Amino acid sequence: MPIRLSRIPGTLLLLAAAATLAGCASDRSRSGFLEPYRFAIPQGNYINQQMLDEVHTGMAPDEVRLRIGTPLLADVFHPNRWEYVFRFQYPNGDSELRRVTVFFADGRVSDIKHDRLPERDDPNDPALPGYQPTERHVNS
Repeated sequence: MPIRLSRIPGTLLLLAAAATLAGCASDRSRSGFLEPYRFAIPQGNYINQQMLDEVHTGMAPDEVRLRIGTPLLADVFHPNRWEYVFRFQYPNGDSELRRVTVFFADGRVSDIKHDRLPERDDPNDPALPGYQPTERHVNS
């Protein structure tokens, strides 16, 4: 049975439209055919409660650096305050922010203020290096 040449342009147009619509995604967490790829963006210092428990008042700055690392922010206007900041942006645009601030007086830790931190390494913690968001976070 011969193929009708008059049907080919209509069929190609229909296939192109179907492919375009199949590639488009209305959910911000997915990348469709004509949408940019969105990925998780971790930035900052990874600190959990177990690590922070090793830091206490009276410690020298070098001891703090040894236990929880170099701070992300060292303000020249507040040299006696170290800011450890972590931010994680999920592919859907939601984000999570955590802060740990260590205060020094006379070259020793005088106070520690922090947001709620995970107790220890948790595979569901976005701060953990190598974390990949699950469907629960991606579609929320």
